[in-house]
Amino acid sequence: MFMKVLGIRVDEIDRRQAIEKISGWIEPAFAKGYGEAKHVVTIYSEFVLAALKDTEFKKAIEKADLVVPDGVGVLAAMEYGKDSPYGDLGTGQAPAERDSGRMTNKLLDGLKVGLKGLRGGLGEPVTGVWLFEELVGLAASRGWKVFLLGGFGDTAEKLAGKIEKDSGQARMTVGWDAGEPRLTFAKAKLGLVNKENDPPTSRLRRGESRLHTRLRRGEGRNEEIIRRINKFKPDLLMVAYGPIKQEKWIYENKKKLKAKVAIGLGGTFDEVLGKFPKAPMWMEKRGLKALWRLMVQPKRLPRIFRGMIVFPWKVFRQS
Repeated sequence: MFMKVLGIRVDEIDRRQAIEKISGWIEPAFAKGYGEAKHVVTIYSEFVLAALKDTEFKKAIEKADLVVPDGVGVLAAMEYGKDSPYGDLGTGQAPAERDSGRMTNKLLDGLKVGLKGLRGGLGEPVTGVWLFEELVGLAASRGWKVFLLGGFGDTAEKLAGKIEKDSGQARMTVGWDAGEPRLTFAKAKLGLVNKENDPPTSRLRRGESRLHTRLRRGEGRNEEIIRRINKFKPDLLMVAYGPIKQEKWIYENKKKLKAKVAIGLGGTFDEVLGKFPKAPMWMEKRGLKALWRLMVQPKRLPRIFRGMIVFPWKVFRQS
């Protein structure tokens, strides 16, 4: 089962169900070798807003095998949209008729959902950090192979070392590669995502030719990365190319990958390494993790504004 939040698909699934589904794709009793990698997206409010403007990103979400709600904001939107008499959150279209009574009722319903979230009553979001830690723990106990791709500088290498050290007697072997996230950026700028034939350089406008050169250089590196992943044959491929870029990369390359499950995890690598302090559990359960991140990373203010102000306003307006 799934819902549409502002027209973007989100699966109605909790933490236990998410782990069971992913485990079913990996366990030898259920897995059928290495076909096309299963793509897991952890979606939060900013992702929904980005997908409204980025058709390729939206397509990557729609074609994913599992889209889990990573954030209380998305859970609140799903709760608000259930059995809504005001309109259809699935289409993202605002109803034609409005009157003061209807708007008042909508506002009251929205406040009820918000208060429910502050009390921790909307359930636990399937966050990227939680999913990472839970799956790595299972990998240690069940012998799954894990490959870390991306991060900045030596992040993936350090995290691989940490996982291997923490695994103790399980002695996990973790593959890693710093990656080439610039490739997807160049392809997106040139409008070449998922297109086999690139236009000749002579037809490119000024400025595009530099991106095209960057693309050519990046493609060789990307093929090298895929060969390295496929030689390792991971059960779990964790990709940290940054939000949106990583989802597009998995979508573009999943047919080439000999990995059972691929997950985009954004800043999770840094958080697990302790590069910034984790939010207290009580804040995370009540949808206040963004405020915590703002305190420790003030530069995130524009992102937090979009997630905590713009997103709920759009949900309210288009319900």
